[in-house]
Amino acid sequence: MDEPTSVMDEPTSDHHDRAPWSDSIKPIGGLVAVAIGVAAVLTIAIVALAIGGDQAATIASSTGGVIASVVGAFFGVKIGTDQSRTAAEGERREAAKATVLAAHLPVDAAPAAIKLAEAVARGEELPEELGESR
Repeated sequence: MDEPTSVMDEPTSDHHDRAPWSDSIKPIGGLVAVAIGVAAVLTIAIVALAIGGDQAATIASSTGGVIASVVGAFFGVKIGTDQSRTAAEGERREAAKATVLAAHLPVDAAPAAIKLAEAVARGEELPEELGESR
């Protein structure tokens, strides 16, 4: 008969928690790309102003709008991505906790626990007998 194993018997490696090295340079790479784009557009504006002419002011003001749009889009996407990653990580941790707790439930209590979990997920109130024990 196989002996049950415990969590303590598992190898202690946090490799699954580490992000690939490329994830650590993505924000820097994105910022460098934005900086190069802004520098290119700014160069166009400076050249247009240096050359002068009737269109110089129009070109310079248009480049300001382009710079603002590019920088705003970069930081907007970056913040949204970071928040999504944080939310997904929190969800993963909560799912892991729920799985461990469910694994320790007595077999005869599992159907009632599943029914209760589904009711709570739908936003229903806890039954009174459960609400008093909290």
